[in-house]
Amino acid sequence: MDGYKRPSRSDTHLSAEEEAKLEEQTRGYFEGIAPKRHSKPQRSEYSPQYVDTVSTNDDQNFIPEQVEFQRLVNDPRKIIYNGSGKATEEFVETEYYQDLACVDKQHHTVQVTSASDKPNRSDN
Repeated sequence: MDGYKRPSRSDTHLSAEEEAKLEEQTRGYFEGIAPKRHSKPQRSEYSPQYVDTVSTNDDQNFIPEQVEFQRLVNDPRKIIYNGSGKATEEFVETEYYQDLACVDKQHHTVQVTSASDKPNRSDN
């Protein structure tokens, strides 16, 4: 095994300038991909407009679900329901459900026996 070298046990060390440069590049990358949102106002400070409103750029803030929702809201054809408003019962009672109710009752029922039902010790 000529030329085989064990891997180093530690990371390569960079100079302070190179570390700062790499940190700045990494920070810039993650700040660039983070979603742009305005700050949340305090509860006591109601304002109809935010001071730091995010600019709406169609290329960056394209959300397909929001576009579909807006299309449905603005659609002139609305679904009109003229039903009674009462929910119909879809439950059909079968033996299975009766057996389940019986299990609960048996579990919580205490069986009471009388003194005459107990066997005598002398009967052994």
